[in-house]
Amino acid sequence: MRKNSCKTLENCILLFFAGSLAGYLWEVTLFFFLEGRFCNRGFFHGPWLPVYGTGALLIFLLLCSHRKRPVYCFVCSALIGAAVEFFTGRLLHTVFCRRYWDYTGEFMHIGGYVCLYSVLGFALSGTLFNCAIAPFLLSRFSRLPRRPRRLILGAVSAAFLGDLVFSLYFPNAGAGIAWPSLSMR
Repeated sequence: MRKNSCKTLENCILLFFAGSLAGYLWEVTLFFFLEGRFCNRGFFHGPWLPVYGTGALLIFLLLCSHRKRPVYCFVCSALIGAAVEFFTGRLLHTVFCRRYWDYTGEFMHIGGYVCLYSVLGFALSGTLFNCAIAPFLLSRFSRLPRRPRRLILGAVSAAFLGDLVFSLYFPNAGAGIAWPSLSMR
């Protein structure tokens, strides 16, 4: 088996959606316990938060050969997660004049886009994803016959792209989801 044979397009799509769905479930659950209500957080309307999927995929692509070095994975996952969260937050704020998260006032925040606890969360989840979850998912997914794998990925990708187009015109917004930028208030 080639060293990077796990880095196929199918596997990358699977891991992106796994990370996006896990991030969505994490945030929905967290905010349900914090606020006592369901809140579909994020720019999209569907059950995914691509900032988590992007982070998960980058962590996998950049660190999969370092799975036996969890401390290295922890540090690198923190840096990758912080970069993804910062640049995604800035992009959403710049393009849509909305903040989908704001860590202003949190310990060691940078522009309100990242803070110490969010970076530590990415470090821990990225290490767990890279060292345990991604290998498990890939081993199970590879057992499916090729046609069902492609049908599943195609259907999820089509739903995601439809949601992307819809969300570009009608971004998910509202109480507890996004805040207008300070210049818009």
